[in-house]
Amino acid sequence: MIQARNNPVPFILAIDTSCDETSVAVTQGCVALSNVVASQVQLHKEYGGVFPTVAKQAHKENIGPAVRAALQRAHLSWREIDLIAVTQGPGLAPALEVGIAYAKDLAKAHNKPLVPINHIEGHVLSPLVLPRTFKDLPSPLAANAAHDVLAVIVSGKHTDFIAVKKIGHYERLGWTIDDAAGEALDKVGRMLGLGYPAGPVLEEFAKKGDATALQFPLPMTTSGDYNLSFSGLKTFSRNKIEALSAGGLLTQTQIYDFSASFQKAIFRSICYKLNKILQDRKYTEVWLGGGVAANMKLRSMLRITLKPYGLKLRVPYSKKLCGDNAAMIGVVAGVQTIQPKSDLEREPRLKLV
Repeated sequence: MIQARNNPVPFILAIDTSCDETSVAVTQGCVALSNVVASQVQLHKEYGGVFPTVAKQAHKENIGPAVRAALQRAHLSWREIDLIAVTQGPGLAPALEVGIAYAKDLAKAHNKPLVPINHIEGHVLSPLVLPRTFKDLPSPLAANAAHDVLAVIVSGKHTDFIAVKKIGHYERLGWTIDDAAGEALDKVGRMLGLGYPAGPVLEEFAKKGDATALQFPLPMTTSGDYNLSFSGLKTFSRNKIEALSAGGLLTQTQIYDFSASFQKAIFRSICYKLNKILQDRKYTEVWLGGGVAANMKLRSMLRITLKPYGLKLRVPYSKKLCGDNAAMIGVVAGVQTIQPKSDLEREPRLKLV
């Protein structure tokens, strides 16, 4: 953390362009004073996924207005900003490139230190973000008291179990060896004809279905580790959909039931490995982050898993902080010491540990 000359808790302008959301935030310690997110969902709909060149161009168009809006909503000027934080990786290379280049230009133009941030660490610490309505600004050092925490990251690109020994010191315990949970939900949603992005639609349909209608296998039960695999569930789904639709299109009830049953299968797998970890290791708290962390069924199943251990599930205060956003990037920069780096480059496959 860099101390401001006249302010013990510095103001940070943070930028995240890791995929298809252009986000800029202003944070102070763990408090998000603003968090602007410009979505590109409509642009990528016709491609059925994120198209890199389209994402890059949209970031170029959105980032300037997003920076201005973030400062305006935080009621701050550039004179009051103490440093700039930007996502270095992991992420989509052309998208990362835009955010980093713009951050470099801003740092040079306004003579501000520039610090690189790991996007996954942002998701890990996203449950620490506080709303601007928080009355008493806590010292960011208070966040460093957090230790022996287990972070569960569930998103479209990552599904990880990460031990937080203390802020900035992590151990990756388990991860998906193929598709991420969010990716699997989206792909099966598209198999069911739910459009793009299919994951959120599948979640809504699952609320209307019977989660016991279809029985899915539980993967990786004999692996002896904490890793996950969802590709087998995706293949099982494809075969089941083909069998069910052999006589014609699936009925709406069948789609609802399939959505509910498949979603349960994905989350059951995560809970199974979480339970295995908790049987072997002791933690004080469990944090949930990533885009799929917004799913209420996932939260419910995780809380049921945690109950016998007397553990609390901490989630981001807003669902908007589950997906890609710059507020979590700013909080990472605000709660630990990170050396400024003016010549940083994108690292699409950057690891947390």
